[in-house]
Amino acid sequence: MIPDAYDLKRIVRAHRARFWLPDLLEGFEFAPVWRFADQAQFDSDDVDALARRLAAGPQRLPHPETIFELADRSRTVRSQIVYARQRDDGIEAVWLALWRNPRRWTDIHAHVRIADGGIAEFAINPALRDAGLAEQSGQAAAAIVWRGLAIIASAASISERQIAPVRREPFARDGVRGWTWHQVTIDPARLRTASERLGGSHASPRWHLRRGHWRQLPDGRRIFVRQCEVGDPARGGVVKDYAVEARKT
Repeated sequence: MIPDAYDLKRIVRAHRARFWLPDLLEGFEFAPVWRFADQAQFDSDDVDALARRLAAGPQRLPHPETIFELADRSRTVRSQIVYARQRDDGIEAVWLALWRNPRRWTDIHAHVRIADGGIAEFAINPALRDAGLAEQSGQAAAAIVWRGLAIIASAASISERQIAPVRREPFARDGVRGWTWHQVTIDPARLRTASERLGGSHASPRWHLRRGHWRQLPDGRRIFVRQCEVGDPARGGVVKDYAVEARKT
C-alpha cells in the first residue's frame, strides 16, 4: 500500500501553478509522509485531551516540511491531506482531500496559521461556493496538525515503510522523491500513560471567537479570514474535529 499523498506529489510537481496559493505547496513533492490509518482513534476524546494540552506550548513539526495523511471513513472522502511547514512563530498549513467517487483531488480549500500557544486562524479559498465546507476544512487542518503532533510525540507506535523499488519508477519519472514514509498507529497504553501524566481533563472549553476580517497580503491581494475559535487549550480549549463531506456546488 502506498499513501495517497504520493499520487498528489506527482500532481503538485506537474501542476503546482494551478493550485490556489501555489507557493504554499513548495517542497510538497519531497516532504516526508506521516499516515494515520485509524480515524476513529485519531478522533477520540483521549487524543483530544492530549492535543489540547500539548498545543499550549511551542508548535514543532517532525520535519521542516511535513505531510499528514488521515485515512477518512466517510462515504465521500478517501483521504485528508495537510501539508505543514515550520515557521519561526509556529506552523503554516494547507488542507486538501481525495474524493472517493469520482476519485479526484481537491484544490487547496484552506490556508491555516497555527501560532505557538495553540492559536489558529485560517483563510478560505475564494473560489469555493460552499462556505461551510471551506470553514470545516480550515478547522480540520488545525485539528489534524494538533492531533498528529500529539500522537507522534506521546502516543504512537511508528513504523517506517519503504516503497518497493519496482513501484518507484513512475513517481521518480515525475520528479517525486522520498521513498520512506511513516505509518503511525495509536498505542492505547502510551496514550493512557500520556493522558495520566498530563492530568487529562475534559474541562469545559474556554476559547473565544475571533471575528472574521480581511487580510492584506504582501502581493496586494485581500483575503477574508473567517470567524474561528482561538485561545489557550491548556485553559480549557477544545481541538475540534469535522467530518468533511463533499457537497454539490
